[in-house]
Amino acid sequence: MTVYLSHGTPLESYELTKKDHRWQKDVEQIHRHVKAQAEQWKAEESADPELKQARQDNVVRVLKMMASWPMTPDHELMRWRIRLYCGHIHETSRHSTIESPVLHGSSSTECTECGRNPAAIVAYEPVGLKSGQPVPQPGPPATPPKPTRKQLESQLAELKAEVAALKTARH
Repeated sequence: MTVYLSHGTPLESYELTKKDHRWQKDVEQIHRHVKAQAEQWKAEESADPELKQARQDNVVRVLKMMASWPMTPDHELMRWRIRLYCGHIHETSRHSTIESPVLHGSSSTECTECGRNPAAIVAYEPVGLKSGQPVPQPGPPATPPKPTRKQLESQLAELKAEVAALKTARH
């Protein structure tokens, strides 16, 4: 069973941390790098029509392959409430085997409210499976019940007897 993680509480007031600011800068830097890489590829393709055609053929092949995969059923999708760096709250989904919406390269998204792209996910919590089933919660750790006074007195008497026996055996 997957144990779903949470970080912060998206619906409560949230103060951005230094880590959140660093994370936002990192996702912006990654976003800029990807855009620059795409521009480089476009320049390469404009200089080489065969390369452009080969890349387009690959994209079409991959898209057809992805379209042939069956849709993930709702009972295998976990819904997540997320707070973005910009402060807006959204809902997203990930496969139910993924324990956090920020794992596996999905740590930012575009905010549909303010348009910030990318917007780092700074807080998240599982909501439930898309099929409507509740989030499986791990039970509290098993803690032994506190012993009663009578049990403690009995245990103390046993220990005192054991100490007395050890002292007698030592002499």
